[in-house]
Amino acid sequence: MSRRLKLTISIILAAFILCGIAVGVLGAYIGGAIDYSKDDALFEAAKKSNTVTYLAYDKGGNLVEVCKESSGAAKTWISINEVSPWLKAGFIAAEDRSFYKHGGINLKRTAAAAVNSLVHYTSEFGASTITQQVIKNISGDNDRTLRRKLNEVFRAVHLEMSHTKDEIFEVYINVIPMSGNVYGVREASLRYFGKEPDALTLTEAATLVGVTNAPSRFDPINHPKECLEKRNRVLYAMLDNGSITESEYTRAIVEPLGVEKREDVVNSVASWFVETAREDVIAALCAKYDVSRAGASMLLNAGTQIILTVDPEIQEIIEDFFEDETNLPAAVADGLKYAMVICDSRSGDVLGVIGNCGKKVGNRLLNNATASHPPASTLKPLALYAPLIESGLISWSSIFEDAPLICEDENGEVYMYPKNSPDVYEGAITLYNALISSKNTVAARMFSLLQPEEIYTVLHDELGLVGVVKRRVDENGAISTDLAMAPLALGQLTDGVSLVNLTHAYTVFPCDGVVRGGRTFYGVLDSDGKVLIDNIGEERRVFSATTARIMNMMLAGVAEEGTARSITLKEEIDTAVKTGTSSGNRDKLLVGYTPYYTCGIWCGYDNGAKGVYSQSPNHIAIWDSVMKKIHDRMLRDEHEPEQFNLDGVKLIRYCDVSGSEAGEECIENGTARWGFFNPYNPPPAECEVHRIKE
Repeated sequence: MSRRLKLTISIILAAFILCGIAVGVLGAYIGGAIDYSKDDALFEAAKKSNTVTYLAYDKGGNLVEVCKESSGAAKTWISINEVSPWLKAGFIAAEDRSFYKHGGINLKRTAAAAVNSLVHYTSEFGASTITQQVIKNISGDNDRTLRRKLNEVFRAVHLEMSHTKDEIFEVYINVIPMSGNVYGVREASLRYFGKEPDALTLTEAATLVGVTNAPSRFDPINHPKECLEKRNRVLYAMLDNGSITESEYTRAIVEPLGVEKREDVVNSVASWFVETAREDVIAALCAKYDVSRAGASMLLNAGTQIILTVDPEIQEIIEDFFEDETNLPAAVADGLKYAMVICDSRSGDVLGVIGNCGKKVGNRLLNNATASHPPASTLKPLALYAPLIESGLISWSSIFEDAPLICEDENGEVYMYPKNSPDVYEGAITLYNALISSKNTVAARMFSLLQPEEIYTVLHDELGLVGVVKRRVDENGAISTDLAMAPLALGQLTDGVSLVNLTHAYTVFPCDGVVRGGRTFYGVLDSDGKVLIDNIGEERRVFSATTARIMNMMLAGVAEEGTARSITLKEEIDTAVKTGTSSGNRDKLLVGYTPYYTCGIWCGYDNGAKGVYSQSPNHIAIWDSVMKKIHDRMLRDEHEPEQFNLDGVKLIRYCDVSGSEAGEECIENGTARWGFFNPYNPPPAECEVHRIKE
């Protein structure tokens, strides 16, 4: 016996022993820990309607249908009796010859695969049965780990005990990936050959069987040569398995591929809101049912109904506005993008979403409302002003130095940081003046009054800004963190935050310091009306009502006399806003609110490709126009618009120079102004700067 043969036998024996030990030791643990009900639910979901119905409440409180869409993947259910016999024979021959004999797993092939994992004699070796592939396709579980593989074995056995072979095969041919956005043999047959599956010829059936082995690699449109070679290997497998004769095989392998490129199946175009909500629903399903994204999609696409928080009228208003190019600057033709989010100021729920300007012409496009962008100075009220007012360390009239800090780099070089935009410095100024002018220098000084971890806790844990990074180490060992001045004081976050997330966070101010809502959907019902997700929503207090009400008035000053003083909505209703511009003018933002609605707008170029300059975007005017349209609808039904609540806030006259309570001399000198204070944190006693000494 040769040395190589002895080694091979030893490896095979070792593989069997290892498999036996693995199954014996892990079997009881894994088998007993598996929640088979998830697979049962996913299996049943795979057989149901491939549509999702989106509903919303109209003004009368009635549920109305917003839209109905398919899963977004081209998949139409077909029974096992509606496919060509060649197709079934091909799958059995190429994928699982003992399918109708085994109990879910093929022990011989599993052992051979274990040996192959040790000696690597081929890169193309699969041990998965059709049943195991069904588990993988309905759940999305495909990690290359021993635990996952053993888990799959037990799940396949359970599936075989719960369902007939034909039921399993039928699900298999309906959910299997067929390249691109095509799932299932019916849509693949229509897409590639323009015919129903029962009319497929031998070569056409073999082509589809071959695609499933590696859909992107054997795509018949994009990789016809590889697809043809794979088809012929499937034909040989069918010959070898006795499914076709030698003459049938000989004739078939010389036939051309015969695939024609046809138009993609186009589903109805979902709105930006629907797509935003769909992602939230999938995340919620993953979390609640402990399934992968693929599994969540399977549950979702089983004829469910999603009840949205959208206000259909508001969504229509913003869609009409951003689809009309005459409302937008000429720079849009050069690639300038926009996004807008509307939230209810009282409930915190999302009412409208725009992911880009122009008419939406497809599904799953880049959504700039959910994509991450630097929040820039819009982060300051959330990260610095409100927390510091809450702590009592500062007040409306606190004095700060408007001048860059003297910093030193690692080489000992001294530099001045940060700079204001515009590059103007005023010396000692009050907190209010710093906010309405968005002074970076003052934000840097405020940052030193709090620990970075404190700011992180407020932003990430309490306000729910999930994009703030505490500490992250990448695969190369590089460390990223937002616990520093530039991210937390100036809004230059490592990953940025989404406009949906940022806009919702701002509702903490009109909500009297409480974060609530933030939902895009209220709940999800399955095809039988059973509740899959009851999205109750959270509510937590972040700031006191007094702090929130002071912030309302400070931010109202930005619209009255600050960086957004061009806003005209303030003439109709109390309006509070904050502007922001990221480094290099790459992003421009404005987030603002009234007692009724909170609205955020972003504009910029893809990936911050170039700067957005002030003469180009006019995002403030766009925000103003849209908010006026929304409020015009609402104000028609209100005799007296609601105003910002000032209960518990004290109005005090202070000196704009000293920050102290104004005296007669301050009034005479014209430096006296009115400000809003916590009664327990008033300005210092009467101004010393202007008091006439006796």
